[in-house]
Amino acid sequence: MNYYESQRYLRYIQDKSAKLALNNIKKIVDNLPFNIDKIKFLQVAGTNGKGSTSHFITSILQYAGYKVGLFTSPHLQNIRERITINKDWISKKDFSDSLTDIKKICEELLEKKLINNIPTFFEYLFLCSIYYFYNKKVDFVVLEVGLGGRLDATSTITPEVSIITNISFDHTKTLGKKIKDIAYEKAGIIKQETPIICGCKKHSSSKKVIEMIAHNKNAPFFSILDAKNRLETNENNNHYKCVYSTPIDKYNFEVHLNGEHQIRNALIAIKSIELLNKKGYNIEKESVFKGIKMNFVPGRIEIINRSPQIILDIGHNLEGIKALKKFLEQKKFKNLTLIFGVLRDKNYKKMVPLLLPFIKNVIITEPISKRALEAEKLIELFERKNVLVEKNIKKILKLANQFNEKILITGSSYLAGEIRNIIFGRQMK
Repeated sequence: MNYYESQRYLRYIQDKSAKLALNNIKKIVDNLPFNIDKIKFLQVAGTNGKGSTSHFITSILQYAGYKVGLFTSPHLQNIRERITINKDWISKKDFSDSLTDIKKICEELLEKKLINNIPTFFEYLFLCSIYYFYNKKVDFVVLEVGLGGRLDATSTITPEVSIITNISFDHTKTLGKKIKDIAYEKAGIIKQETPIICGCKKHSSSKKVIEMIAHNKNAPFFSILDAKNRLETNENNNHYKCVYSTPIDKYNFEVHLNGEHQIRNALIAIKSIELLNKKGYNIEKESVFKGIKMNFVPGRIEIINRSPQIILDIGHNLEGIKALKKFLEQKKFKNLTLIFGVLRDKNYKKMVPLLLPFIKNVIITEPISKRALEAEKLIELFERKNVLVEKNIKKILKLANQFNEKILITGSSYLAGEIRNIIFGRQMK
């Protein structure tokens, strides 16, 4: 397959129904024509922050001189974003070659009746990533979990370090409607005797569940903030200066990603590096400082300086919007023009009120997704605001510009990605 044929094939796979399960993907991984145990993995799960945390870890390891594979999802603008080495996207040729080879391997396993089904869309991308990373001889691979953890394709590997950033409500139809049930699913990434880092708050029920499962699996458990791990912060020139003291060392660093919540993601990355150093690696503090300071992730409360200024955020659940709200409060934003669209399975009735104090005008739209909520169902949530509906995303910025106010775009990563493509052009590097 060439690149365009590979895209067509993946769209065909994506349209097929799929359920979370490990039996099939585990058999495929076990029968790959190479030994994935030679790859050093770090696996990152969580409701929010797992993408930013994965990027922080990758950035630090890259500054330490390592060749680092990163697998993330979903993509913002281009599917090749999901598979990178030292933050460079997989090439079109490597993408199509990897998919072609993986497809052939899976078809042979199916013919031999070693598996029951071809992989799902996400499983194909995961398999392509580890195939590509193996062939390129990377030193580390950072894997962001797709959904949940216990039954996610990325859980077919055994990592050097397991990470759970936080637990909140999202994908409740799949993961459960109680925090403890969601925590149980996320904690499914924990492997026997493999260290686990937990970014959950100190006395949360989710932390208790994760700690209990870690204990049952004899997996060393590490918090990022407690009596032995302390943090001091102050904001300076639109970034955060931090001092993180652990039983092992003291770290002075700066976080330049917007939003105070990014500090916790950076702490998780630092704790991951400490655990790698315990295993015999020698990652210096200078690499930690540079990796955190220079880390950039598009769409994470991203400020785009144009006229009018744009705040672009992939916040798509209640916790994400809470983090955005805190940032808007701290920066004293008001009278914004909001461009908002959301998926129907999100808690939009609680998301919208958090944004109301900061906005003057609203343009409601629909993300490009089969799960998009009909725009008309959002109108009543924005009472007393100047509300327009525009379902053609290509027209939205021009419509928003007429208000001559700063623009806030949020509610869906699909929406943020489409508008970022309009602003910068569809990135095909």
